Amino acid sequence: MDKIIGIDLSGKTENPTGICFLDAHNLNFNTFFGNKEILSYIYKKKPSLIVIDAPLSLPKGRCCLSKDCSCSKKGGHFREAEAEMRKYGRTLPLTFRGMRMLTERGIKIAEKLREEYTVLESHPRTVQKILGLSNLYKDLTKYFELPENVSEHELDAALLVISGIFYAQEEFMEFGDVDEGTIILPKENRNINDILNFKMFP
Repeated sequence: MDKIIGIDLSGKTENPTGICFLDAHNLNFNTFFGNKEILSYIYKKKPSLIVIDAPLSLPKGRCCLSKDCSCSKKGGHFREAEAEMRKYGRTLPLTFRGMRMLTERGIKIAEKLREEYTVLESHPRTVQKILGLSNLYKDLTKYFELPENVSEHELDAALLVISGIFYAQEEFMEFGDVDEGTIILPKENRNINDILNFKMFP
């Protein structure tokens, strides 16, 4: 698994989406806006794994996130995954306006990508907390060469790539119900230096 893409997805297409592509030992960064350009880039790179920062499914019992729909009485504001991972990091209700837009976009993109690729969900702020990365840019330069002008969204996408590396090495925690949707995070108390030695690559 030598090609991993991290996507720090924005809720609105007019806002930047940060992309990080791990190709063997190197990180490559890009910023895109529309769904078409995001998908076009991914199809071109043909990754082994994609990790996205966005809810990729709805809470059980919901057909949508509208407060006016009858499903709002059957399903809640959170999935089991968010409830389980609260001990590690704060998550917002999926019914908040911004989160609703992000969830709807995330589901749409993930459904398309899952026709060809393995797609997982993670949470960069919580990844950063678990790994103890206080100065994200400075800490990541210990393991990768980073451009000086890398954006905060691209750095978050790099955290998603790292979450994917932990997943590939089976050093991950998974929260939630598989039928409803899960979130992966790096296992706590693991030495990041051991994980990022790239022994998984030939």
